[in-house]
Amino acid sequence: MLSYIASKPTSELIESICKDLKITILSQVGEIDFLRYIKETKVNFKLIKYIIIDLESLKDTEENKIKSICYFNEIYPNIRIIILSSGYDEQNKILTTLYEKDIYNIINSNEPKKIKEELIKSLSLEGIQKKEAKRFKKIEQVKTKKGKKQKEKMRQLKNKKEVNKFNNKENEQTLINTSVYFFTLLIQAITKLLELIGIIIIFGLTSLGLTIIFNESLRNILFQILGLK
Repeated sequence: MLSYIASKPTSELIESICKDLKITILSQVGEIDFLRYIKETKVNFKLIKYIIIDLESLKDTEENKIKSICYFNEIYPNIRIIILSSGYDEQNKILTTLYEKDIYNIINSNEPKKIKEELIKSLSLEGIQKKEAKRFKKIEQVKTKKGKKQKEKMRQLKNKKEVNKFNNKENEQTLINTSVYFFTLLIQAITKLLELIGIIIIFGLTSLGLTIIFNESLRNILFQILGLK
């Protein structure tokens, strides 16, 4: 079952399609104040599955058109709202706002044949899906999301570079520290070796001196060499 708000030429198209699809029309009106109509009408909208709204038949400002359609969508969430907006730009505020409110059955074509095809699609079991209505998504939002993703990639790349730079510095410092450590060990080894050689020399001279002192023959030979005898 279906209700619609549309002018005469459009209403004839809607009635023709409903007849072909065997959809019963519960109510139809022409130019109205939609918000007032919702609150005052005696039509039981709970009986319908679809409502077709021709934006040109709503007597109100752009803001109030959005408000009234969103209000209807809130109180009747199970009714599929189909928007006829022939000649409206895809980035029109009404259409982009309705898209944000998850209303995707939006028809803005100017060609009668195309309007009929999309209207039949809207009245099908699946209706017009989000991906098919993506042209009504705000371009600014798309750019913003791309910008955020780009900034995030740049931030991650910068952090990666900083981490790599830090790691390179750490590696360089580690190599320097390792070189200093091994050089220190070499100096210590040379020092120990010199100390050992000094001890050996001292020990050898001491032993030789003691031997000469306590050995009379060697002592006499040494005195002769030195010319002391």
